Amino acid sequence: ATPVFTQAVLEYGTNLKANGKEESIAQYGLLAGILESSNALKNPSETHEKDIRLFFNTTAPSSVFICGSQGSGKSHSLSCLLENFLTQSKANVLPRPLTGIVFHYDPFGGSPCEAAYLSSAKDISAIYSHLPQVVVEELRINQSDLDTRKMMELMAVSSVQGSIPLYLHVVQRILKDLRIEEQLNGTTFNYREFKSRLTIDAALAPGQLGPLQQRLDNLESFMVREQPSHTHTLDQYNRLTRYILQPGQLTIVDLSCPCVTEETACSLFNICLDLFLQHRADAGLVIALDEAHKYMTDTVESAVLTAKLFENIRVQRHLGIRVIISTQEPTISPKLLDLCSTTIVHRFTSPDWMQALKKHLAGASILTTELFTKIVALRRGEALLFCPSAIIDVRRSVTKHPQLVKLSHGHLKIRVRERVTRDGGRSVVA
Repeated sequence: ATPVFTQAVLEYGTNLKANGKEESIAQYGLLAGILESSNALKNPSETHEKDIRLFFNTTAPSSVFICGSQGSGKSHSLSCLLENFLTQSKANVLPRPLTGIVFHYDPFGGSPCEAAYLSSAKDISAIYSHLPQVVVEELRINQSDLDTRKMMELMAVSSVQGSIPLYLHVVQRILKDLRIEEQLNGTTFNYREFKSRLTIDAALAPGQLGPLQQRLDNLESFMVREQPSHTHTLDQYNRLTRYILQPGQLTIVDLSCPCVTEETACSLFNICLDLFLQHRADAGLVIALDEAHKYMTDTVESAVLTAKLFENIRVQRHLGIRVIISTQEPTISPKLLDLCSTTIVHRFTSPDWMQALKKHLAGASILTTELFTKIVALRRGEALLFCPSAIIDVRRSVTKHPQLVKLSHGHLKIRVRERVTRDGGRSVVA
């Protein structure tokens, strides 16, 4: 199914459904208005010329990459897409809302994630306190949610350069032994048992105990202070599936804190993503990365998160997920850019960014100078949309059956619609 289509295509699909020939697109939302088409359309239909509305298909799994300079409108585009997926409004047709999760990280921690305005720890609570219908809770991980891989990530074992110290070899051995026992006994990870074996089994020198304790302290800072009983674990699982993963619910994992490094943020995002995928309900799941350039850098942890997203985009049709990545820099992950079905490019002025797009977008490898001139001249809220599988018109003739016209290697200049919920991304000027 096409991720993007025009009013002419919507009318064609509706007529087919009325005649009992095919199912029309069940869920969709208004994304933008078309300001200008590339040379993909030589003889546009009458409907295409009169109605400039461009819709996003929320029925089928898809992936969207949004990039552009600060203040160009990329967070606004992300929020409009989330509205189409989560909130029933006059801008969409959404009989079955999806469930959303947004990952947000800002090392300065001064402003809330803009996606929180869809609702129209004390510092974070204060930041979000002026937003209605937003519930703020600490991010705490239960020991039952941990396994060997997650433990290694939270203890930052993979980020060690060169040969790892002796105490980490001991940690790996104990985790391996515990994993074997868990599989034999059908139990989950027990953090107390792990610490007990570290104390009893590991004959570590005093100089090694200090660095080990630092890693354990970092790990424990993100765990619940009192590990729950089995009954409490079931209660929390039911809460996750019945409340957080409900259709129309948006969960924002906001790790904006000067004490949280981008490496730790990526590790925690990866764990949260695993938990959401494990416990996802029947409703489709939207995964959004807000301001991804702030944490998807050249670190090992970022590479792990990128690989996880890469894997999920590959099998998104089987999992029923949609992925949206919003970033200033299109250079963060060329592999992700290759896999995304739709790319929305807002204004930027960097020639290096243009070179990155040129290598990975259909239609960007030719007429590079002309495209770059268009991108630099874009106004706030305007963008160029690249989507080879987008269906932008229906070509009719007397002698032949109607033909669907794809965007292919062309592009569309669009203006993203206004939000139906509160806009939280306005620039602050003097």
